Amino acid sequence: MSNSQKTEDRRIKRTRRIIKEAFITLIAEKGLEALTIQDIIARADMNRSTFYYHFQDKQDLLQQSIQEMMKQAMEDVELHAATADQFKGKQEHSTYDPTPKFIRLFQHIDRNRDFYKVMLEHVPGFMWTTIEMIKENMSKDLTLLQSDPSKLKVHDAFLINYSAGAYMMVIKAWLDQELPFSVDYMAKQLTQIMRNGMYAVAGIQV
Repeated sequence: MSNSQKTEDRRIKRTRRIIKEAFITLIAEKGLEALTIQDIIARADMNRSTFYYHFQDKQDLLQQSIQEMMKQAMEDVELHAATADQFKGKQEHSTYDPTPKFIRLFQHIDRNRDFYKVMLEHVPGFMWTTIEMIKENMSKDLTLLQSDPSKLKVHDAFLINYSAGAYMMVIKAWLDQELPFSVDYMAKQLTQIMRNGMYAVAGIQV
């Protein structure tokens, strides 16, 4: 790629970033339905033709923003391939050590906190989009960590849906400040529940 092409690529990325940042801020202020293209271009300080060069309309901007964030989430969380050693708490690891995957998950959400808070509050269906992303990731991990389905004590779909829903509610509570803790603390807590089970971490014998 030539220097001029690199400069153009950076310019395009910067333009799209500014438009998306203005969009997220305005959704928080006005709500998605009340928001207009004029609002977006005024806040982004760009002309209408620039907006339509990158996006068809407000809905296209929304969908592209969500798709790009979900893609980034998958890339961030899967920065390194998952291994059974990360998840099963081998003797050489403290059971209190958070899995790298959970650390990366909360780091990603923390970096994009405004986006997730606004989308969860103002965009119907975004929670389910995020849950589907979590389910896809968990399905990959389950296939990697347990290659013999006959050893599963519950149906894999039940396990994935149950866990993804629980993770989503923990993430939402964290964003809403119901769980005002650090990235590391959140990753440790989720790791404990995942490794030991809900009743065990509550000190309940069943």
